[in-house]
Amino acid sequence: MAKSYEIMTISKVDLGETGAKKQVDQVKELITALGGKITKEASWGKRKFAYKIKGDEEGYYDVLNFEMEGDSVEKLKPKLNLVDNLVRYLISVMD
Repeated sequence: MAKSYEIMTISKVDLGETGAKKQVDQVKELITALGGKITKEASWGKRKFAYKIKGDEEGYYDVLNFEMEGDSVEKLKPKLNLVDNLVRYLISVMD
């Protein structure tokens, strides 16, 4: 049975707003390719970090809510690790 998840991504500020949008589209494609369904998306725009991450002080934040089988989420993580210009991501299970 599919569970509900939320993923927050941070894209490199060097990409600009258009590049960050393309980055999110790439993450959405990875999710749907593994049988996931996007239920909600929100762009938080450019935000300053609390501390430097890999030399960057700010990035573009986006949040996606999606439904997916649990074993597919484990397959998603290594694919996300290979995405260029993705500073960080966090996947949370929604109740």
